[in-house]
Amino acid sequence: MSYLKENAGAAFALSFLVFVAVTKTLLTKVVFVSMDQPVAYSILSCLVTNASLTPIFGYQPGSFKFLTKPMLKSFGLVCVAITADLAFTNVALSLLSVAFQQTIKSISPAATLLVERCLEGKTEHPALYVVVLLLCVGPILTGLGSDFGDASPVGIVMMLASVLAGAFKYVMAHKLIKTFKKELGTLSFLYWVEWFAVVLLTPWALLNGELVGMVMAPDRPLSDWLLLLFTAAYGGVRVYSQFYLLNYSSATTLALSNLAVQALTILLGVFFFGTEVTPYLASGVAVTLVFSGVYTWLKVAKPFAPPKRGEPVATKEIGAG
Repeated sequence: MSYLKENAGAAFALSFLVFVAVTKTLLTKVVFVSMDQPVAYSILSCLVTNASLTPIFGYQPGSFKFLTKPMLKSFGLVCVAITADLAFTNVALSLLSVAFQQTIKSISPAATLLVERCLEGKTEHPALYVVVLLLCVGPILTGLGSDFGDASPVGIVMMLASVLAGAFKYVMAHKLIKTFKKELGTLSFLYWVEWFAVVLLTPWALLNGELVGMVMAPDRPLSDWLLLLFTAAYGGVRVYSQFYLLNYSSATTLALSNLAVQALTILLGVFFFGTEVTPYLASGVAVTLVFSGVYTWLKVAKPFAPPKRGEPVATKEIGAG
């Protein structure tokens, strides 16, 4: 009975994460259609998320915990990586089509393998390197099949920077994130990450004029402000959904969630935003989804991994039919 309950919980957590991640990306793109302040929006998203958390802390005081001095340096490094990933992704999403942005995001495994190789000397089976190289073909084809309005060079650079920041976040900060999440709890961890992001992003938004432009926009209708605030608050729901899945996480559930989010976001993005489907774009999306699936299978099934000590090596039975 407990096994069924755990599986049901994992299925719900996976479905919840996929739904929230896909709708958050699409809603953010809707916001950027009417406004061009992605960095200022990132700050607003952090502030609204923390404003939403404050009543929870009031209702459950034990869920709020302060950072301690020993964790500040390491926690700061984690926040730099998370903030860079957030801001660069939002800038890229404001400049690229959803399909193109997601196909560039799909090369995250290639960036992660590169960073692991450079920083930790970690190597993988050659088949995995072949797959990630083929994954990189997807964004090239998608870019060739996109018009300039959907394939801004600045957007491409920002998304590549986001992919690199995400790789460093995974390689350098993965253990730290899990450690501090246990010490602080999910909500407090999220709360302090958001404040660090605000501090890091505010100078950028002031220098490029986005913060003043967003606050002083006199002609923005109330409906746009409501959408802006709702989408900003929804960012906190997305982060919480990721933490919630960690309660049931395994390599399989995490890999499946990434693949499902990627596929649904691309397909729905093309449909809702009227992206012209050219042969190159269709080929790029197809290559991305196929080799993302192959990469997921290689990481989860580990067909080339040597058997663990004490496990029998599978052999084919001779003369069995």
